[in-house]
Amino acid sequence: MNVWSVSKSSTEFYQPDLSVNWQKLMQKVNSRPKQSLFRTISFRISAAAAVLALVFLAGLGLGDGFLNSSKKVSYTRIIAPEGNKTQIVLPDSTHVWLNSGSELQYASDYSARNRKVNMKGECFFDVVKDPDHPFIVQGSKFQVRVFGTRFNVNEDASQNTADITLVSGKVQVFNLDDKPVSELIPGQQLVYNQGIYHVQKAVNMEALTAWLNNMLIFDNQPFEEVIHYLEKWYGVKIQLDHTLYYSHNYTFKVKTESLREVLALISVITPIEYQIEGEKVMIKYKKL
Repeated sequence: MNVWSVSKSSTEFYQPDLSVNWQKLMQKVNSRPKQSLFRTISFRISAAAAVLALVFLAGLGLGDGFLNSSKKVSYTRIIAPEGNKTQIVLPDSTHVWLNSGSELQYASDYSARNRKVNMKGECFFDVVKDPDHPFIVQGSKFQVRVFGTRFNVNEDASQNTADITLVSGKVQVFNLDDKPVSELIPGQQLVYNQGIYHVQKAVNMEALTAWLNNMLIFDNQPFEEVIHYLEKWYGVKIQLDHTLYYSHNYTFKVKTESLREVLALISVITPIEYQIEGEKVMIKYKKL
């Protein structure tokens, strides 16, 4: 009953004092610009200090990780198709030639300070000299580090072999555990075969690098090795009769001759018969 009586009682209409409220409002309005201006100036000083700090860190090379933390690294891959060769120029002006069926890969952050590439197959490198920043070639069997030189790297996955032939300059070779293997001088060749490394003199440098000039040079090499090179050169798969393995050695050059012409020349001195069906070739011993 008390609540009901109170709720039913009439209340007086509220009439605000406009003059007093207006004065209070004006006091608040007049005081805000000073506070806002102070906060704006403080914010701008803080922002400027942050920008200067980033510039300072970047100048020292310490800010790269912060500035590039959101930048995703991508990779460029160059492939030389079977039966073809290609040449590229890296961002630091280093020239690389890729033999048939070879691959080269480098990251988007490749620069004069970060010179690292990954390769498969056979590549020839003409590296721009930089004593402060090594050029690194990562292969499947070893890693090569140089500062400026010319060398050939050949990895054969099917044979589990690889070799590095130095033409000029100096190279350092490390295994996959980053342990030093050898240091080469011009004319030397490091050979990897079935897990074993050894250094030898490059027997025929012209033959090893002839592919750069669109030539194949064989110097007293067995038939099986000749066939292996011809497969890569012409982009075919050759099935060789087992009776012909290491039966003959050959010394000759291949320039512009077709595969059919090369096999015809071989058949003159070796009793063979061959059949070419697209990318498949069969070579058999010819009974006389």
